[in-house]
Amino acid sequence: MLVQDLINLINLEADELLDTDEDNIPYINAAIDYLSFTLAGLKDPELMTVADIAPGLPVPSNFISLVPANGYPLYTVGSVFNSTTGNVVKGVKYTISKPHVSLVTDTIPFRDMYGSVLMFIASYMIKKKSYIPVEYTSQDSTFAQAVLAAISAAKAVK
Repeated sequence: MLVQDLINLINLEADELLDTDEDNIPYINAAIDYLSFTLAGLKDPELMTVADIAPGLPVPSNFISLVPANGYPLYTVGSVFNSTTGNVVKGVKYTISKPHVSLVTDTIPFRDMYGSVLMFIASYMIKKKSYIPVEYTSQDSTFAQAVLAAISAAKAVK
């Protein structure tokens, strides 16, 4: 899915509240981050990567967390991995965030099945900023539950 395709969906849902298509990009990037962290918490395979990690290796900029969190003799100091054994730890699983987009011609970094979830998140944020925030503040927990329901629905479709 291209960013422009997602913007078209957002414009339908959010009643074209923003002036230009490019104005949607920061909201799409925030939606990418929100979905990345939500899926990472669910240990979704789409955000999982496996690597051998040596002491002193820099923590990747898209690193979120180890899976399982306490399953490896690893810890971080600043932005560097360290090992309690001093040895390379092989086959380390960890979750990563997806990259941001910058142009309407970029490709969304998630499978198409998550397009409606990204549209839902981005349009919610646009509406929340554009309308009186008090109207939406009480709906934040309902929103989080709706995002999880949308993710579950997307995964059922595969």
